[in-house]
Amino acid sequence: MLGKTARWLRMLGFDTFYDNQAEDAELKNLCLRENRILLTKDVELHQLMPAGTSRLVEAVHPGEQMREIVAAFHLQRLDLPPRCSLCNGELAAVNKESLKDLVPPYVFRTQDNFQHCSQCRKIYWPGTHKNKIDLFFDTVLKKP
Repeated sequence: MLGKTARWLRMLGFDTFYDNQAEDAELKNLCLRENRILLTKDVELHQLMPAGTSRLVEAVHPGEQMREIVAAFHLQRLDLPPRCSLCNGELAAVNKESLKDLVPPYVFRTQDNFQHCSQCRKIYWPGTHKNKIDLFFDTVLKKP
């Protein structure tokens, strides 16, 4: 229910665990063990959590969910290390030359900055979608 929102939070650099197959008890234990806040749309799961350790997200669409979460936790754009939007792994800069056969030829010719995920090895570069992502965050975070 919050998968797309988890990806947006990761793109902001927030350490965001997401597994839509995890059992309620597993999520509760993980949050308590790692001092995480549980974001959920599941009323029963929210009620299982100790006070102050979860947030019931009411919005339906990811953009509205992000606005709700940003407002509830007073989030802002920080200089957090980037994270993989897919697996939550930390991203690290990687030498362009080492990627010659791993990215499309056009991307290799036109881009100079690349990052890869330390866990799933996905490769990232600032493509044309970066402006749309930045605009979304500026809107959600109400940046002037």
